[in-house]
Amino acid sequence: MKEAETHGKKIEVERSVDAVGLFCPIPVVKLKLELEKVEINKVVELLADDPGILEDLPAWCKETNNSLLSLEKNKEDVFVAYVQKRRESR
Repeated sequence: MKEAETHGKKIEVERSVDAVGLFCPIPVVKLKLELEKVEINKVVELLADDPGILEDLPAWCKETNNSLLSLEKNKEDVFVAYVQKRRESR
């Protein structure tokens, strides 16, 4: 487990998904699989470089009732997202 900071708030990250080099919807699919492995309220980090994630991830989180805590691009031009699991997968 690692600690991250988003919007000035520290969060504990349970797992991380490296989807750099993959195109949507694969980053979201990989995120979904990792979220299935963690308990409710745990956070999973997603690293992706496909700009489609800017539309796909917020839409998916809204559809699945998971919380998108943040989605930002880092210095390496990689999108870093933190998603909190809010319900069990169906």
